[in-house]
Amino acid sequence: MKSASRDNKPAHVTQGDIFDDLGFSPAETLEAKIKADIWQALIQHIEEHGFSQGYLVNTLKAHQPDVSNLLKGKISKISITKLIQFARRLNLDARVTVTSPQEGKSTAAFNASKSRGAANANTT
Repeated sequence: MKSASRDNKPAHVTQGDIFDDLGFSPAETLEAKIKADIWQALIQHIEEHGFSQGYLVNTLKAHQPDVSNLLKGKISKISITKLIQFARRLNLDARVTVTSPQEGKSTAAFNASKSRGAANANTT
């Protein structure tokens, strides 16, 4: 790929999905999008409540490096299953919805919402 020209014009303009341009398979693209959706919901919830890393280590039942990866957005190092477990441990209702291509643009989507009747977690 060529570098940007001197007048700050981009060297490459994507014509569709960036994952396609980067050479990801449809399955890899779908996994990355689902992970990103779950991660965004988790980070939003964590920031809204001001949870500390120490609190997250205990509540998520995770090692500190895993919590650090989560907070830094290094989601390639975390499985979808682990992200869903984290959501549940933070009292979020995590669901992956699968639809046919005729019903919607994507074949899967992630929804996270606060569990009804679940106790709110306190920061420590």
